[in-house]
Amino acid sequence: MTVRILLAEDNENLAGLLARFIESKGFEAAIAATGTQAVKQLASGNFDLLLLDLGLPEISGVEILHKIRKSARFANLPVIIMTGIYKSEKHAQAATRLGVKHYLEKPFSREAFEAAIHDSLRATETAQEKPTLLATLLSIYNNRLSGLLAIGDLSPIAFVTGEPASFCARGKADFGGYLLAKGEISRADITDFINSDSGRLFFTEAGLLTFDDLQSEAHLYLVKLLTDNLQKTEGIYFSQEEVRYEAPLLTVSIPRLIYDATRQYPEQFHSAQLIARKAGLYPARTAAFYRRANLLTMSGADIVLLEKINGKTTVSELLAKSGGSSDPEAFINFLQLLGMVTLREAPGPEALPDFPLKTLFNRPLEESSPMEELTIDFDDLVEEVADNVVMAMGGDNMAAPLSSQEIGFEQAVQREYAQLKDKDYYTAFGMNPAKFSFNTLKEAYFSKVKEYSPERFMELSGATSAMAQEILSIYADAYNTLSNVVTKERYDEMLNDNKTMGIDGREDGQLHARIQFQSGKVFLDMGEYENAEKALQEAYTLEPDNSGHTAFLAWAIYNNSVNSKSKAALERARNLLTKSLQIEKSAEAFAFRGWMLYDEGRDGLAESEFLKALKINPRESVALKGMKLINEKRDGDKKGVFRRLFN
Repeated sequence: MTVRILLAEDNENLAGLLARFIESKGFEAAIAATGTQAVKQLASGNFDLLLLDLGLPEISGVEILHKIRKSARFANLPVIIMTGIYKSEKHAQAATRLGVKHYLEKPFSREAFEAAIHDSLRATETAQEKPTLLATLLSIYNNRLSGLLAIGDLSPIAFVTGEPASFCARGKADFGGYLLAKGEISRADITDFINSDSGRLFFTEAGLLTFDDLQSEAHLYLVKLLTDNLQKTEGIYFSQEEVRYEAPLLTVSIPRLIYDATRQYPEQFHSAQLIARKAGLYPARTAAFYRRANLLTMSGADIVLLEKINGKTTVSELLAKSGGSSDPEAFINFLQLLGMVTLREAPGPEALPDFPLKTLFNRPLEESSPMEELTIDFDDLVEEVADNVVMAMGGDNMAAPLSSQEIGFEQAVQREYAQLKDKDYYTAFGMNPAKFSFNTLKEAYFSKVKEYSPERFMELSGATSAMAQEILSIYADAYNTLSNVVTKERYDEMLNDNKTMGIDGREDGQLHARIQFQSGKVFLDMGEYENAEKALQEAYTLEPDNSGHTAFLAWAIYNNSVNSKSKAALERARNLLTKSLQIEKSAEAFAFRGWMLYDEGRDGLAESEFLKALKINPRESVALKGMKLINEKRDGDKKGVFRRLFN
């Protein structure tokens, strides 16, 4: 790998001269003319050596040197000072205390410049022969080791079977310094902590942090401690010894930590360079993949890329197919680091799980075929009894219809069935909205029900019996609608649009579906999920191809606690959402599906669905709430870990 050198020099002529000399020696040179440019290039690049002029504009070289020595990431970066201002042994000694071995006063000779570069790079090569913290962590994890990990003079970390379980802050100032930087404690509190010779529980016992806050901050610091030092080689030592664990105990997943770090600190992993050298190899899943995949919450783009790995597609082909993946090289590099894939020289079969695997959480969203749903259509029923209805009601060029005394029960049913088509729910019971009374409604409803006793049903033919059942159903719908404050209010709104009730036209079905749909949404807002499911089921039954009815019914089923242990009900909810999205891409359906995925722990896919919802409707409430939860979870894992380059 080519050595990269950052040359921070504001003298354009000198910078060009030095850059050409560096490149003539086979190295790569990048120039920064100001302190701001130098900081930005350090943050975005991966340099092996910094040549630093102390008199830079904007941010001085002195300030940059102090900052990088306080940064875990750049603490060991070799620096050669070049200065025409700070010329004295005093300044050189101050630089030495900050880890500078070569202090060149301008003008300096070509020989001195070349010797300083080669000496600094030799020291780097020697350090690189030692294992990094990243390599040490992977070894501990893969071998499921228990013991104590030292990282210089920072708090040592206790491991149990390959995973960090605690860190020993007793007598150390680093955790206290972290709390101080966050404004949680004072410098005096750090002194008291060290003098107490106590563990981290001191901060709770002393009333500085609640136990929950202490546990949260300790977890964040442990993640920060590991992530900030992944490429460090000096002072890394692991001993398999019996450890006394300092409370409170913690849980950090090594696979999750490394997965997040490949995205937050990509320059530490050199993924693009490493993967570029393996472009012609064939990634294939290993047995370890199936044991480690469910420990992660992958992004939606990574899940899509993962599905393309099959042991028969090269790295270069995968990168070309990566599409939405923001950093496919980092993901493939991560899989290789964790031993989840192997890179082969020839295509071949992938490994299979070596244990009973029920499901993979990080899998693409299944677009299952929606179930066949029972729907009701009265057209056939109306056609079947049309002749009888004409006989009872009369028709063009016919005599007037018979009176109720002159016809039997069967013809009375047929007449009532036909008359209902012109009546709204109020007039069906002989009422009007202005003089509505619940008691009157109740009396009228039960009076109608009595007319259709089981004994009278036995007098009816099959077709007319079906009509009688439908009449009772209409009266029941009318009663249920008008007896409930919410549904009555929705129905009254519909009547203001001059809609009518009946059974032989689609307008009635649409009207009733709208009433039930609006009522169901109100019940959802009130948290009355059982009532919501009933209302929305009726709306869906009347209009099964309405995307909104379908999506909100799925949401009601999913939230109804009665269904929480029913796999069939939950599967129906998923299938209804699939059907809804096949009818129409709606923000609500995407949001509801995202929430279901979030509850399953499939955060990457859930986030993708929430974003689809917000693209359609930026104010969709379920999607906004879901994204807030995902971001809070993400911030909780990473807060204080991936801060700005220099703290």
